[in-house]
Amino acid sequence: MLNMMGQAKNAIEAYNSALQASSSNIANMNVTGYKKLDVSFQSVFERVLSYGTAASGDLGGTNPKQTGQGMTLSNVSVDFSAGEFTNGSGLDLAISGQGLFIVSADGGTTNAYSRAGNFEVDSAGNLTSNGLQVYGLDASGNLTAISNLPSGIKSDYQWLADGTLEYSADGGATFTSTGYRIALSFFPNPNGLAQGQGTTFVETPASGSASNAQAPGGAVGSINPGKLEQSNVFYLGETIDALEFQRAMTGNLTVLRMASDMISSFISKLS
Repeated sequence: MLNMMGQAKNAIEAYNSALQASSSNIANMNVTGYKKLDVSFQSVFERVLSYGTAASGDLGGTNPKQTGQGMTLSNVSVDFSAGEFTNGSGLDLAISGQGLFIVSADGGTTNAYSRAGNFEVDSAGNLTSNGLQVYGLDASGNLTAISNLPSGIKSDYQWLADGTLEYSADGGATFTSTGYRIALSFFPNPNGLAQGQGTTFVETPASGSASNAQAPGGAVGSINPGKLEQSNVFYLGETIDALEFQRAMTGNLTVLRMASDMISSFISKLS
C-alpha cells in the first residue's frame, strides 16, 4: 500500500514539473528568441518478486512475477531548434545556425547569450537587447560593447551580411559604418545551457565553454538582417502535452485516494 502511495506521489511531482515547463512554453510562445523546454521521464524503483524458472522435462517454465515500476522526471532541457523568421526593422537581426548574440547586464563582467535580435538603441547610445548591453567586434577585432551610436530611429540603421552595423543620417540615402560588427558565439552542447534573465542563456558544465567571439560565418552561422526569430513553441503540441500531464496527475491522485481510503478502512476495523 505504501509503495502505491510512493509511486503515485513521485509521479504527481514529475507531472507537475512537466506541466510547469509546458505552461512556461505556452506563456512565451510569442516572445522573440524564446527556446522551449523539453521534458522527459524515466522509470525507477522496479520491483521484481521472482525472475521465473526455465522449462525442465515435461514441466513448463514460469514467467517473472513483477509489480511494475515507479517513474520520475528524467530531464528538462532547452530545445535549440530554429524558430520561424518574421520581418523586423533595419536594426533587427536573426541568426541562421547555432550562433548566439553576446549580451551582459554588468558591463561585461559576466556574459549571457541570446537569440533575441530585437535590438534597441538606448538614450546613452548603447545597443541593447531587452535592456542588456549587446557586444560586438571593434575595428581591431576586439570584443567590446556596441556603444556611442548616433541617436535615431530603427530605420536609420542597417546590418550588412558580414555583421557590420551602418547608420544613415539622411533618411536612408547614405549609410556609414558605425565601426562595429556583431559578435556571435556558440557552445558544444547548446541544449545544456540554462535559462537566464529574460530570453538569455548562461553557461553550465553540461553546455561546455563558449567559443571565442567572432563575426558571422563558419561555425556560428550567418545573419539575416531585418529579420526576427520567433519562439520555437508549437502551440497545439504544447496544449496536447499539458492535457496529457493533467490527465496523468488526475489518475495518480485517484490512486492516492484509493490507497488512503483502504488504509483508513483497515485502521477503523482495528479500533
